[in-house]
Amino acid sequence: MPYTDTSLKLDDIPVGKSRCLEFDDLQVGLFRNADGFFAVANTCPHRGGPLDQGMVSEGVVSCPWHQWQFQLGDGVCRSNPAIRIPTYAVEVRDGAIWIDLGKPPEKKA
Repeated sequence: MPYTDTSLKLDDIPVGKSRCLEFDDLQVGLFRNADGFFAVANTCPHRGGPLDQGMVSEGVVSCPWHQWQFQLGDGVCRSNPAIRIPTYAVEVRDGAIWIDLGKPPEKKA
């Protein structure tokens, strides 16, 4: 699937901030840190907490409801590596942020 324009520019998300983006029924948490942009499924698999509202530290987002932690780069849960949230590739094109909403990576058992 081709990349989707988020209608956001680089200045719309400062370093250390996040946003929830909606694409039809899909909610994506878009995060920016010093390493760049990361996009993950925005719903925590534990109880549905909004990950974009969680604290981010060292490339890990903590769910604001029950503190489940997920690595932004690959979606792996820190306390149970068998659990993984979908991640999506992000590109910056001429200052605009694009996300590949194609098939998320396979979950590892």
